[in-house]
Amino acid sequence: DNLLGDTQARAPTFWVSTAPRPLHVAQQVVDMPTTHVLVALSSVAFTAASGHTLRAIRERRDPAYARRVRARRQTGVATRRTPNARGASVTPHASPEIEALRACPPWHEEGSPEERVVQLGLELDGRIATNPAGVFRPAVVVGDLAYVSGQVPRNTDGSLIVGKCGTETMTEEQAVEAARVVGITMLATMRQQFGSLDHVRQVVKVNGFVNCESDFTKQPAVVNGLANLLIEVFGPAGKASRSAIGCSGLPLGIPVEAEAIVELVK
Repeated sequence: DNLLGDTQARAPTFWVSTAPRPLHVAQQVVDMPTTHVLVALSSVAFTAASGHTLRAIRERRDPAYARRVRARRQTGVATRRTPNARGASVTPHASPEIEALRACPPWHEEGSPEERVVQLGLELDGRIATNPAGVFRPAVVVGDLAYVSGQVPRNTDGSLIVGKCGTETMTEEQAVEAARVVGITMLATMRQQFGSLDHVRQVVKVNGFVNCESDFTKQPAVVNGLANLLIEVFGPAGKASRSAIGCSGLPLGIPVEAEAIVELVK
């Protein structure tokens, strides 16, 4: 008592928080009143049943939609739904025609592109410019597609074929032959850029430009000289979509120029 003096012993003080402790999600579900759980489950079931009922009604009223649904159920393939111009949700479907266009055509039945170059006796050496006038890349590869820059009619000695279609300087037959030479130059460029023509799976697009007079209308026939060469080398895989455009002039006075897009072997 003398040690304590006048001070009285006191009980220790504890601080107790009255804030509610957060419950785990599972604990919250367990503590949720039974009526709330039943209401939530009923809402989910009603929503699912409503969607099924609406689809069934649409199938009865829209035969085309019903056929698409049956086709999806048979194939088991889910298709992406996209909004149309009016905002309604539609399911895109590829027609048999589109599926046929997606199929890659084969090479020439008599050999690969490199073998066909030998069989046709095409000379590719000396046709690539060593000091091009423009600032560009001969080819740019993006994914599986290669964009080949414009090609000119260059001979094996490096000289260019010049002239204007529809004039005394160049007949239609000479222009067709010039377009074929453009194709040979393109083959030489692709071999140099890709290492081999066998790396080209198919020719996708060709744009042909014909230097001609305003009254000249045979541009498609001229570009055929290039198109036929590509088919001779690549077979069906060389038959591409294309454009044949008339121009009042082309660089260096050449009669024909062409660029292409090709798909490369993966």
